[in-house]
Amino acid sequence: MRIRQTGKIAEDFYVVGNPIMPVYLLDGDVPVMFDAGLRALAPLYEADIKRILGGRSPQVLFLTHSHFDHIGAAGYFKKTWPDLKIAGSEKVQDILKRPRAVKTIRSLNREAGRQIRSLRVASIDEAPFEAFELDLMLDPGQTFPLGQDMKVVCISSPGHTWDFMSYWIPERCILVASEAVGCDDGTGYIYTEFLVDYDTYLKSLTDLSTLNVRILCPGHGVVMTGSDATGHMARAVDQADAYVSMVQGFLRAEGGDIERTVMRVKEKEWDPKPWPKQIESAYHLNTHARVRCLHERMEGRSASSENAADNGA
Repeated sequence: MRIRQTGKIAEDFYVVGNPIMPVYLLDGDVPVMFDAGLRALAPLYEADIKRILGGRSPQVLFLTHSHFDHIGAAGYFKKTWPDLKIAGSEKVQDILKRPRAVKTIRSLNREAGRQIRSLRVASIDEAPFEAFELDLMLDPGQTFPLGQDMKVVCISSPGHTWDFMSYWIPERCILVASEAVGCDDGTGYIYTEFLVDYDTYLKSLTDLSTLNVRILCPGHGVVMTGSDATGHMARAVDQADAYVSMVQGFLRAEGGDIERTVMRVKEKEWDPKPWPKQIESAYHLNTHARVRCLHERMEGRSASSENAADNGA
């Protein structure tokens, strides 16, 4: 099944706020959230969470990575629930200490808010992104207990970014993997989401594919269950290979010119898609990073660890 709306996905597991920029909520003895979406949508997330939890508060917010559309409402959540612990990889904390990164995250949240207003989404918040610090820095392989009968397993999944962490709830076969498994655009096309290193991304995707996933939570737009979940991960591998072939062909045709190649990829991949879709500036930043990674790979050079670290996209 492919679910493109907010609400209950399975027992005690929900998509809240907006399916395009979702926050995931797992209720139970220890209620927890995964990712923090956009700052502009913070009131929507809050209203849904309070409706589900009643007078209880979420205890932990697990962040997959530090891009603007996954951490936008984290500071708002901390003000709303002061005892909430915000958790992520140590590299997330490192990025949030960079003034340039915070400035870009704030700017992209502002731009995304303007785009959302044009779509007439209710309850848009005009306030800017609020910087925050992590309360818990997670290690790869760490297990976080959620009461007596559930746990979250933290899985390092670099490739989209170096700070990336996926979250596996084995008792429910739920995988919150965000862009580590690519993003379905609604037509069956899966955006290949490496920004720092393609081979590392492919290894992370392949490793995640070995899990017995029954509920898959990518970054945007859809939650997949059953055979749709496993089918998505298999297609993500195939489409990643096709994307690399396309970009390498454009790079050869353009004599290695990165900017011209980016424009050709955009004309093929982004321009024909209807709204809602990734905001143009973020798409350009991400595609530039992907093309640069593949250009370096073709030349036998390793991608820089700083690729896309500060773009907040």
